[in-house]
Amino acid sequence: MALPSQSERSTSNRPVMTRASANGRKPMMIAVGLVLAAGAIYGLWAFMPSGEKSPSEVGPSKLADAGAKKPAPAPAQPIQQPAVQPTPAKIEPGPVVLRQGSGGGVVTPPGAGTGTSPGTSPGTAPTGTPTIGAPVNQPDPSKPSPVDVGSPDLRPQPATTPGTNPTTTGTGQPGTTPMNPLAPSGSTSEVRTLIAEADKANAEGKPLVARAAYSRALTHPGAGPTEQAEVREKAARLNETLVFGPTVVTGDPMTEMYVVAANDNLVKIARKRSLETDWRLIQRINKLPDPNSLRVGQKLKLVRGPFHVVVHKSEYRLDLFQGSPDEPERWTYVKSFRVGLGESNGTPTGTFVIKKNSKLVDPPWVNPRTGEKFAANDPKNPIGEHWLGWQGVGDAAIYKGFGLHGTIEPESIGQQRSMGCVRMLPEDIATVYEFLTEEVSVVKVLP
Repeated sequence: MALPSQSERSTSNRPVMTRASANGRKPMMIAVGLVLAAGAIYGLWAFMPSGEKSPSEVGPSKLADAGAKKPAPAPAQPIQQPAVQPTPAKIEPGPVVLRQGSGGGVVTPPGAGTGTSPGTSPGTAPTGTPTIGAPVNQPDPSKPSPVDVGSPDLRPQPATTPGTNPTTTGTGQPGTTPMNPLAPSGSTSEVRTLIAEADKANAEGKPLVARAAYSRALTHPGAGPTEQAEVREKAARLNETLVFGPTVVTGDPMTEMYVVAANDNLVKIARKRSLETDWRLIQRINKLPDPNSLRVGQKLKLVRGPFHVVVHKSEYRLDLFQGSPDEPERWTYVKSFRVGLGESNGTPTGTFVIKKNSKLVDPPWVNPRTGEKFAANDPKNPIGEHWLGWQGVGDAAIYKGFGLHGTIEPESIGQQRSMGCVRMLPEDIATVYEFLTEEVSVVKVLP
């Protein structure tokens, strides 16, 4: 018999939840909870200050917006240089190019390491990238410059009459109006006028005009010993920069700038450019410690010939000139050297040329009087380390065996102690040796 409480419970209208319906509602409630939790987290993240965000949570676009640096790309593979004479990473400074008319005289060698001359204002160097293996200032790098000594204003001219000045352009280069020749009156006032013109041009930064005027004054028939000594001293100082220094003045027919090409050497460069000078002069002018260590792209100053010498026996002096061998009246003076001469006035006068195959370094020698032999490199060899033989021209063709050479007796310079040749100090003959060329260079010996 059922109890009353059991009867009431069985007949009530309350719904009865089955186990299956309870289990189906539970996953739904979990999903809703997860959605609400995710929304709450997103809301907190959205309102968090930007400085508190972790870098790992910011994407690439956020890095760019925030100014952060992107990862550096992988380094590129190095470019392989050519196996033959690679271009160096660093080229030593080369010669300096100056333009005339910039103001300030060029009268002393340029300062060490500065590339400019004291008292001068450097001009603007040529722009653009020079062609390797060609002179910088030449319009056609495939052809050598002519041997001609230049335009009328840049080489010795017939002197001008007093009160007249050469016509030049604004840069100090020659104009189209030729200079008026001086009458050979022998007046020293005309020489002083030329010297004054040269001094003025040099002070105005026109060294080529100055050098030409000095050369005209030196060879003027009215120039006396005092004027000639003054001119030689001024012109020689000028040429310490123009010829022997690293400066290349635009328009100078005596010098040019050259860019070293692959497989170049000093001998090839001298031949390629038809310099009419010895390859050792390139080494001297550019102060190269090793002639075999040229680098591609390196700039060199070249000095163009031909050069000649005039020996003044009465003054024991040798003057070095540049110009055409057929126009001695238009030669440009370069420098002077002291010499020794033949005993008993034994050095012949006349005109000679440097004989073929006669330029020798460390030559052997046989004393023609005693027969004593001296081998090459013998420190007792009386003729020193350089020999340049002469071949007489015209009336001087009768003279054989004479030449220029060094000496191991420096005290004999300025005296008559040789067997007839012209002797020079070792450094002086080495310099002259580099300027003179066989069968081209003229040797004039005057009383």
